[in-house]
Amino acid sequence: MKRLTGFFVLAAAIVVLAAGCARKEAPRAPKSPATEAAPQVVQGKVSVDGIEIPYFVEGTGIPCLVTNNALAMRRALAPELRQTFRFIFTDLRAMVPYNKTYDLEKVTLDTFLDDIERVRAATGIDKVCVFGHSIGGLFAYEYARKYPQHATHVIMNGTPAFYNDKLGKIIQEFWAANASEERKAALKRNVERLKDSIAAEPHGRQRIASYIMNSPRYFFDADADYAWLFEGEYWSPELFDRIFNVVMQGYDIAARPVLSVPIFLSLGRHDYVVPCVCWDGPRQAFPNLSYNLFDKSGHYAPLEERELFDKKLVEWIKSH
Repeated sequence: MKRLTGFFVLAAAIVVLAAGCARKEAPRAPKSPATEAAPQVVQGKVSVDGIEIPYFVEGTGIPCLVTNNALAMRRALAPELRQTFRFIFTDLRAMVPYNKTYDLEKVTLDTFLDDIERVRAATGIDKVCVFGHSIGGLFAYEYARKYPQHATHVIMNGTPAFYNDKLGKIIQEFWAANASEERKAALKRNVERLKDSIAAEPHGRQRIASYIMNSPRYFFDADADYAWLFEGEYWSPELFDRIFNVVMQGYDIAARPVLSVPIFLSLGRHDYVVPCVCWDGPRQAFPNLSYNLFDKSGHYAPLEERELFDKKLVEWIKSH
């Protein structure tokens, strides 16, 4: 399998395999919290290894530390959820420009987990629910394993059960067997229109442009334009390559110690980068896992089926 080296949703290798849809204007999915009733936000930064990792605290209720993609997840998660959760949105250092103030070759899984812990400590909040999107869900899981004294629950959205050779095959087979001809045609149009413009994007934005080009693989609505979700984000090529080529290569959650804390897993039936079938076997090993499959979602169930996602998540957290 070619190594997957894209965003936390395992998409870069898929760019080579795919063909994509023209980004025509379409009704947007639910607006981001920033464009709705703006909540009170406390902002801060954690300095480590010569870089600054940002965080945003907003909402009331159960503290919930969102480990990655702060800007996109602030937009994806409904404002109403801030009545149940006190969110701490942060980024892994992969979302910050690599300025060579630390040795990239020494970056390990523990590096990212310790960064998450530094953010938690900076907020002064002792106990947190840990929320990770896509491969960030595995970071949330591993944070709870390394820092059990601070983790009360784990939430994983669009998260793969493993990141190894068989995942690439599953992705290809799932796309071939389950994507409609209309979806495949949309992807082809998009690649034909946009692939040559990706290289012209600024450093740190090329993966984002590739991600948007491949939106039919990520979203239930293959024709919608979700570029707004990623406005302002920066994806470090150096750190993303490190994560996907080294840090997480060969990872298998079934081979890790089983957490005792409650786990909420949400997947989209139309997620073609983290196919729901990758959990068919592994989920049986987790008696404390709440498995939730959303029929009209892709990689972003919190955004694509907000009302249903919110209902299930709130009911789960209140019962655990």
